[in-house]
Amino acid sequence: LELAEGKNMAKMLNPSFGKKLAAISLCTFVYSLFVVATFGSLLVPIYALITPNVGMPVYVLTALIVLYAGTVATSRTELKLHGKWHWFAKHAPNLTFMRDFLEFEIAELPLKLKQAEKKEGAQFIFTIGPHGVDSLFRVLIEGLLDEAFPTMHGRIYTLAASVLFYLPLVRELTLWTGCVDARRSVAEKVLRTGNSVLVIPGGEAEQIRTLLGEEALYLRDRKGFIRLALKFGVPVVPSYCFGVVDTYRVSRVLYGPRQALVKALGVCIPIAFGLWGSTGCPLPAKHTVVFGEPLSWTCKVQGEPTREEIDRAHAEYMVAVESLFDKHKAAMGAGDRKLVL
Repeated sequence: LELAEGKNMAKMLNPSFGKKLAAISLCTFVYSLFVVATFGSLLVPIYALITPNVGMPVYVLTALIVLYAGTVATSRTELKLHGKWHWFAKHAPNLTFMRDFLEFEIAELPLKLKQAEKKEGAQFIFTIGPHGVDSLFRVLIEGLLDEAFPTMHGRIYTLAASVLFYLPLVRELTLWTGCVDARRSVAEKVLRTGNSVLVIPGGEAEQIRTLLGEEALYLRDRKGFIRLALKFGVPVVPSYCFGVVDTYRVSRVLYGPRQALVKALGVCIPIAFGLWGSTGCPLPAKHTVVFGEPLSWTCKVQGEPTREEIDRAHAEYMVAVESLFDKHKAAMGAGDRKLVL
């Protein structure tokens, strides 16, 4: 278990024993459901096929699993823009509890962003990070976006890894909290229809590198969102979530093979321990999301950005992200930290 050398824990909370017990119980229950649903959907049909006379309950369950799989395969909701469930994202008891447990909030927006958001037809590409061990902040922030961006309510879609949409219950959680598939064609569809995108640029490569207490973003080779911004003429809004890297103690066991898996398949298997040594409940670190001002660029040939234009815009974005972090870090209890890019 590693803590970034020389780093102190930033704004750790001290909830009551009862609240900690409730948090770890909730997280254990939810993650257990995910595991049972995922492995059950694979093992039950196999068991029904290879075992004679398994009984009616198993056949019924198998039929329901097949029906669910068929619905997922034919609906492909993750490629469309109608999977959001605003009530769930904002009022579901499990999400409201975790927002309270982590004292999750969005800081006051900069004036330029407020003004830009109010304009008719406003669009943005929001970037946020760091990914952290489980990117729980991504799920929790969806229920607060309507308050931070009232004019754009319902028109912000988060890009999520394709694999999440093939896991039972995880798929529903991902869809209901405003996600669509992260493939380029879907991102372009979101922007082409006048909506906005929220993306965690570091993705799994950033997730596997997470270290307790180290503020780090894996961005130097991540330029796809910049290309989209230039192609569609949409401003990029950098943001940062303080508290994410203080929620789990990370193990480096089998780090090499796990990193190879990320590179080969884009799948990250973190080994990390949170509250009371659990693998699914975060340490109670206060979470605050800060947004920067919109960054706008143009390309010489409309809709066809060159490599030089992308590189130049990306360099400006990197400077803006670092400035955003430095501006807020003292107030967020991370004054002794430096952002690693």
